[in-house]
This record gives sequence, C-alpha cells and structure tokens, in this order.
Amino acid sequence: MSVAPVAIVTGGAQGLGAAICVELLKQGYKVCIADIQQYKGKYFTHQQEEEFGAENVIFSACDVTKEADYISTFDLTLKTFDRVDVLINNAGIVLEQDPETLFSVNLLGPMIGCQTAIKYMGKSHGGKGGMVINMSSILGFVPFSAAPAYVASKHGLIGLTRSFGLPYHLEKDGIIFAALCPSFTDTDLLKSISTNSLVPGLDYSNHKDIMSPEYMAQGVLKLLEDRINGSILMISKNLGTKYIGFQEEFKNVPLE
Repeated sequence: MSVAPVAIVTGGAQGLGAAICVELLKQGYKVCIADIQQYKGKYFTHQQEEEFGAENVIFSACDVTKEADYISTFDLTLKTFDRVDVLINNAGIVLEQDPETLFSVNLLGPMIGCQTAIKYMGKSHGGKGGMVINMSSILGFVPFSAAPAYVASKHGLIGLTRSFGLPYHLEKDGIIFAALCPSFTDTDLLKSISTNSLVPGLDYSNHKDIMSPEYMAQGVLKLLEDRINGSILMISKNLGTKYIGFQEEFKNVPLE
C-alpha cells in the first residue's frame, strides 16, 4: 500500500493557494492549508474536509514572515501526517505603498520557508528530502512600472530558487527547488493592483491573457511530475507553458 504524499501550501486559503490545495487533494495528496487568515482558512479547510475527508486536510495559522509560524506548521503537519514531502511557498501580496511589508511576505517569507524545509526535510538533518516550489510570477522576468517593488520581489524569488536549486543543495539535502511563474490570474491579488500599485485605477479583469486559478494550478502539477531541480516554469494562457533557462550570455560565468 503506497503512502500518500503530504504538502504544505502557504497562502492556501484563497486564490492561487486554494486552487493548488484542491488540485493536490484531487491527486491524492494530504494537505496542510497554511494561512495568516484564520477564519477564512478554517472555513476553506472545513469545505475540503467535506469533499476529501477530514483525515486528508488540516489548517495551520501561519504568518510567513515569522520563522516560528513555519516551524509550528511543519510540526503540526508531521504530527498529523507523519511526513512532509512538498512545501509550496505561495503566500504573496501587492502593496507598493509599503515595500518593507511586501518584501517581508514575498521574498523573506519564502526564504524562511526554504530554510525551514531544509531543517525538516533535508537529508543532512535526518530528513528524507522532498520538493519546494516557490510562487514567482511572469513579472519575475519583465519590468512593470505600476509595481516595481512587487517585480523586484519576484525577480528575487527566481534568484533564490535557482541558487537553492544548484547541485550542492540537492546532493546535501535531497530537496528539489523549483518556481512557477504564472501570468495574470483571476484572483483578489490581481484586483488589488487597482489600489495597491503606483498607478491608481488599473484594471486587468479583462486582460486577454487572464487565467483561472485552476488553470494555473496545473503548472504546480507539472513541476511535481517533472521534478527538475532549479527549474523555472512559466505558465501563460497566451504564451503557453514552458521552462525558462538562463540567459545565454551568463551560462559560462565562472562563479564556482
């Protein structure tokens, strides 16, 4: 009898995170929904318990800017399911008027998540390895005048993923690191651009490339299936789904 894999999803109570949780549950995963919004998180968890069984899903209150919350989330997941195979660092915000908070959530949070995953899942710490998926964005590759801080955080997340995704870390801890870079997705975060960017009133609700969260979540399943260390997967309704490699001119820069 095969043992069901276990995933932790931050920001899992709504939007992209909620869609990812549902897709994982459909695939037979056991899921810890980790979110700072406790009421919304518990309600969403209850809905999934009714659909997939209370034995397959739990909720953990988690502020991703706090290492203690990541630790308590891993502890609860291990206590309940006896293992953690996947961490999806999905929590993110658009808040150009407060770049310190934005960076704490969008970049420091995933950094803490990666470090905590190594402590709990890494072979050098007695773990069995696993996979970490960081949620970046298509704005991790291109500039956007309305949200420079958000863009910088998503660029940084790609650098973080590729750095942890080098052979040294895989050989040492057996953890695969990858990132998903979705284009415009129909979520509250996209709607928040109208008030939380540097260009008031922006409306992307009818953008030609807008995707449903469910469509985007298929990119997570592809990353989990392909298991390519250090990989960056772009998913776009207009451009399709494809891995994005290094710029050719930087491939042979002698860093190691």
